[in-house]
Amino acid sequence: MERWATKWFRFSRWQTLIRWGTLAALELTLQTHLVSGAPQISSSNAANDFPPPNWQRTAGAPPGSHYVGWRVCARCHTDIAKRQAETSMGRTSAPAVKSEILVKHASLSYRDGPYLLRIERKDGIETYSASDGHNTVSVPVQWSFGLGEAGQTYVLERDGIYYESRVSYYREIDLDLTMGHDREPPRTLSDALGRPLSKQEEFKCFSCHTSEGVVDRKLEPSHMQPGVTCENCHGPGSQHLEAMETQNWKNSHIFNPGHLGSADLNDFCGTCHRSTFEVLLTNMRGIRNVRFQPYRLEKSHCYDASDTRMLCIACHDPHEEVAKDGESYDRRCLACHIKLGTKASTTRKAPACPRAVSHCTRCHMPKLPLPGAHYKFTDHFIRVYHAGETYPD
Repeated sequence: MERWATKWFRFSRWQTLIRWGTLAALELTLQTHLVSGAPQISSSNAANDFPPPNWQRTAGAPPGSHYVGWRVCARCHTDIAKRQAETSMGRTSAPAVKSEILVKHASLSYRDGPYLLRIERKDGIETYSASDGHNTVSVPVQWSFGLGEAGQTYVLERDGIYYESRVSYYREIDLDLTMGHDREPPRTLSDALGRPLSKQEEFKCFSCHTSEGVVDRKLEPSHMQPGVTCENCHGPGSQHLEAMETQNWKNSHIFNPGHLGSADLNDFCGTCHRSTFEVLLTNMRGIRNVRFQPYRLEKSHCYDASDTRMLCIACHDPHEEVAKDGESYDRRCLACHIKLGTKASTTRKAPACPRAVSHCTRCHMPKLPLPGAHYKFTDHFIRVYHAGETYPD
């Protein structure tokens, strides 16, 4: 009973906001959540002792702390830091000139109604251009976001404004429209470049795809490092480094998300992978939310906000590459479910599957195609899946 009460509370608190809050109030709440990621804390507290109470990765380095870089972390945490740097998360962004995809494709083009869009390398610079046959607008590509397994989107900069490229790279077909962009051809050459990012969107994109660029809840573009590194999740390491060098074992001055409970950790991961809070507030309904794993997981009947077996990191070690073999997750399922013919215990009470003894995710976490993504995402809504069923939102 307590499990369902906890689950109901976590959903109902956001649903209440949606039901009774005005649009302006919801926007303000969402902006506060996305930018701060947590209740506000006093700067004096943050300046004196990292991590401050309720620190979230989107708060970045508070006054009194600074980033040291993953190579400094690797002096002690050698193996784990090097492995993490090679994961997809560790390489989720790169300066455009270092994008492996753009290096392999010297020129990519896409016909968008009357416009020809190109991404090509000129004089060592990646350039994004839109042409109507008479006039051409060209801007440098600053960043590439994503490795291209699902897609790779590009961030352009024009007159001090960041743009999300209108087209993205997809492994299946090369260039196609970036998800969320209107299929109707743009009206002007400028519109063909892409969509200007609001300050809120800019913060969201860069703080999730790059590291060391958030200082006291503000973006510092000159500090940004590619990919998700140690300090993106563990916080700025300057005080930790000092504590270790002075053998101050009582306070390591580092944030460890692994010590969070299931609900808090899922929200922590959800700052990038989308929490229930954000999905409900932004009304992202239907199949488009299939890629928002924390939200989908919390919809599962077996989800228990107080059970550490339902932590994101129970299945995924953020320091390792995500396992693609479904069978490797069976032992996680069997941490709760009994095997057919065995008896329940105090720790394993969930019923046995009557149909199979392995590859649990194949049936209970189906891979579903997301229109426009040219990719199938694993649905983290754990359930008995029936082929052809209506998408359970």
